[in-house]
Parts: sequence; structure tokens; C-alpha cells
Amino acid sequence: MLANLLPGLRDVRAPLSTGCIWILTLWLVFEDRVPTQQRARGLWASLYRLGDVVGPAGVLASGAFLAYLIGAMLAVRVVTVNAQEAPRAARFWDASRTITPRVSRLAFNDLVGFLQDKGRLPPPESETNGGRGLQRERGQRLMANLAARDILGETRQLRTKLLIASYDLFNEYDRAVGEAEFRKNIAYALVGLTAVLSWLHSPWWAFLLVVSVRLYVAGVVSERSANDVIIQAVVAGLVTPVALSGAAGVPAVPATRGQ
Repeated sequence: MLANLLPGLRDVRAPLSTGCIWILTLWLVFEDRVPTQQRARGLWASLYRLGDVVGPAGVLASGAFLAYLIGAMLAVRVVTVNAQEAPRAARFWDASRTITPRVSRLAFNDLVGFLQDKGRLPPPESETNGGRGLQRERGQRLMANLAARDILGETRQLRTKLLIASYDLFNEYDRAVGEAEFRKNIAYALVGLTAVLSWLHSPWWAFLLVVSVRLYVAGVVSERSANDVIIQAVVAGLVTPVALSGAAGVPAVPATRGQ
């Protein structure tokens, strides 16, 4: 039963936690403008009376619900390289970096071997070819990056296929995504809290940014782990992305032509 509850708890954890941090940030900014119960008039007086009616438990539940709403509106989802935005971004930055998805080197090498076995990438050449071989290798890695980007661009569909194919592997993917979203959203919220504390109290609070950076890096690592699960599921044949099958009118990753 606990295993069935875990996916739902992962979805709630990130927005609820970040919402609590944003509420704390807003409280620090507007605390002086909130009247006490004795001086409250109008809407504030109604809220105080409502708090007396529902009691501490009701106030806590309402605060948690408000925190969840704020966190859900400001939440940043874990995404991969966007297949439509990458070409436009490549006009301003290095194309090879723009289209490189966040996957580990091991998963990327496994994908390269998978594409070579399928005949979509040429086999590696000997090192005696010199500069031509190096240029060919760069071209192969660029094509593999494109394939990885297109595969991860279908994550929403592939995660459903992965759930059907292997629940344990899907749970590992879902856990990594939940950790990535939790850590990255907490990092973003802490940046806002750090800015307010530094502004209202002391610049020394800026050292709290170290925690934000550390959480963000940990979130990127978890995001890479989630992407690795998808790539390895494709390599193992558990799921088949449209980018490799060419179904539904979408062209497949082109097979290599004779050199």
C-alpha cells in the first residue's frame, strides 16, 4: 500500500515544500502590514474570526493548501532539451552544446552502440585515419546527441510505455524525477528567501546561496539519472520511441548512407 502512495507523495512534496518557503518569504516582506487581531478591520477581521471558528488544525490545513497552490503555480518541471527550441537557440550559442541532453557518459555510449547495432550510425573507424576519423567521430556524436534529444523529447509518452513494460524501472525513473523537481524547486525558492533576508536583515544571509547551488546541482544529477533510465530502457528494447521507429508520420532517425 505504501508503494502505491509514494508516486502521489512525490507529486505533492515539491510544490508543498516550495510553497511554504515562498509563504515565509512573503511574510518577511509584508509582516509589518498585517494588523494584529485587536486592530484588524474588514477582511483581516473576518480572517481572524474564521481562524477562531476552524481552530488551529483548520488554520494549519488552510495554510498547507495555500502553500501547495503557490508552489504548484511556481513549480518548475523537469524537462529535457526541447526539440523545437534547440535549433533557434543554436543561432545564439554553440549548436553542439545546445542540443546535448543531460545524460551520463555511460548511457550516451550505450546509446551510440545501440544506434550502431541498428545501422543508424556507422561503426567506429581505426585511429589511423587521423583528422578525417576525428571529424567523422564528431559527426557521429552529433547524430547521437540528436537521437538522444528526440528520444527524451518523447518522455511523456515513453514513461507510460515504461510503466507497462517494467513497473520497477518506472518507479526508479519516477523517483529520480521527483528528487530532481524537489531539489531544483527548493533551490529556486531559497534564492528568493535569501534575497529577502539579505535585503531586510544582513548581507551575510547571502551565504545561504551556497545551499541553493548545492541543491540545484543535486537536482541536475537526479535529472540526469532519470534521463539515463529512459535511454537505457530504449537500449534494452523495453520501449520504442517514435524517433527511432518513424511511426505516426514522424521521420525516424536516418540510417547512415554509404561513405
